[in-house]
Amino acid sequence: MLLAQQLHPGLWKEYGRDDLNGAPRQNWSNNCGVFVLMYTLYVVMGGVFAFSESDMAAVRRWWCLLLLTNYPVKSDAERKLLRKRRKEMKTGELEKEAEADYISKMPPEILRRILLNVVKEDGDVAFFRLCLTCWLFHDVVCDASFRKDAHLAWLDSVVNWSAYSSDYKEMYRVPYKVTSCLCCGDLFKDFPPGYIGDGRKGILRAFYSTKEFEGYCSADCFICDGNHYSPKDNNL
Repeated sequence: MLLAQQLHPGLWKEYGRDDLNGAPRQNWSNNCGVFVLMYTLYVVMGGVFAFSESDMAAVRRWWCLLLLTNYPVKSDAERKLLRKRRKEMKTGELEKEAEADYISKMPPEILRRILLNVVKEDGDVAFFRLCLTCWLFHDVVCDASFRKDAHLAWLDSVVNWSAYSSDYKEMYRVPYKVTSCLCCGDLFKDFPPGYIGDGRKGILRAFYSTKEFEGYCSADCFICDGNHYSPKDNNL
């Protein structure tokens, strides 16, 4: 209540759990923080409470994925640069940025290599950040050949191709497609059978010998569109 008064002075009414119609109740567990988050979400969105104590494990994972997707961990290079700039700002040493636009005058191939290293370091989330930075970055990273090079570079970082036959390499060292989901319409990274990951150098998520959910971005969309799925069907 004190925090609310500081953010927006005025009359506030304090509600307890019993004042929320149909609010799920917490039993003897350590999920109080998750309950508060879910209460807030449903109240703000004006929804009908549709979760319970038994859903807490899945809800925790959902919030973690939401945070990691929207607030990705910064690379070591980004953190060092931010620390340096904060230190310069405190000491008054940060000079006004030069008017000259060095980036647009940079040789295209040099810029492409720099952005490719950023994507290899941070993975798929870097595509969104770079696309929103400026049109110059947007045009580079949205190019199909750039996405292909970034993906093949990731594959080379997680697979020792010399340990396999040339036929194996030809089968699995292939680019992905950007596909529109048949259910929700969102664009997604449509992997062929083989190695799966988020594009971060040296990090492999899984290997699938067959392709699941053909045309769908997730199991949820696959099921929502009237299809049947069971974890037993998963050929990992």
